[in-house]
Amino acid sequence: MKSLGEVEEHLAEQAEPVLGFKPSSSFKRSPIGILIYVVCGTLALISMRIAGVF
Repeated sequence: MKSLGEVEEHLAEQAEPVLGFKPSSSFKRSPIGILIYVVCGTLALISMRIAGVF
């Protein structure tokens, strides 16, 4: 079983061609990374609400 760091590194390498840059842990902890998490979480909650999960 891979460690969390190895899995994160593998996913970052796969995302690099799509994003144009390699996401890193420092990016995810920056204000823009936190904002992206909040927006995605909000969209997920809205989608689940519309689907009738909540």
